[in-house]
Amino acid sequence: MRFQFRKKQIIWSGVILCLLLLGIAAFWQGLSVQHYIIPTDRITSSVRLALLTDLHSTRYGENQRELIEAIQKQEPDLILLVGDIADDEVPHDAAWELLSAIAEKYPCYYVAGNHEFWADDTEGIKEQIRSFGVEVLEGTSKTIEIRGQEVQISGVDDPARFSGGARLEDSSVPAEWLDQFQTVCAQVDEDAYSILLSHRPELVDYYEGSGFDLVVSGHAHGGQVRIPGILNGLFAPNQGFFPQYAGGKYELGETTLVVSRGLSKSRLPRIFNPPELVVINLYPAR
Repeated sequence: MRFQFRKKQIIWSGVILCLLLLGIAAFWQGLSVQHYIIPTDRITSSVRLALLTDLHSTRYGENQRELIEAIQKQEPDLILLVGDIADDEVPHDAAWELLSAIAEKYPCYYVAGNHEFWADDTEGIKEQIRSFGVEVLEGTSKTIEIRGQEVQISGVDDPARFSGGARLEDSSVPAEWLDQFQTVCAQVDEDAYSILLSHRPELVDYYEGSGFDLVVSGHAHGGQVRIPGILNGLFAPNQGFFPQYAGGKYELGETTLVVSRGLSKSRLPRIFNPPELVVINLYPAR
């Protein structure tokens, strides 16, 4: 009798421990690093990109030390900042601490997200970002050389810039955003590896066939709730429930789309969805 009682105790203790560990894993908010590998015949030696998005002025230790050290460990050739680095409801100090540190070490390129356009002083935010030496892209393109090969970086503002303050809730875009997008599409250099920075991932109908080799986005926050192997995202803005482009690598014909789950430790719970630093490794295909 006593043996059976102790056996039940052990079983229940094991069940409780498993549930506790599952709960810790589900709500863990530590920084993760996600690597993607993309082969391409447009380069002759490897290029490493760090993709940062949806920071929302989240703090990672004193002076952003945890995040900065994680970036340095990856040794990127350049850093792509794809919107919502600052926020419309949170002081910008943590964002400025990060940008002032990384822009001293790496070429950095930025496009604004919807939250930066919801802020009271969007142009002031952009000017502050420029002051750190970060290149702000607004329907513009830059071509740089990395180890003797050309990489073209283009960027468009979030559609919120042109919505008159309205919070767009679907995948429609204002005509002014389309003008920006068509401008950078027309500038694509077929002899260079071309990258487009665009905050919103759901605009795949525009990205596919655009001529860009790579599009990088954020915005979806990983769909907030993820269950490994079952649910890749519960809800994302502008995509609704069960979003298709919540986080990951997607092939859109000749264009690859990489969506970061973002760096924000959100006010809403992130379940099985820790914040992430994305690293994209471009390798010669030949």
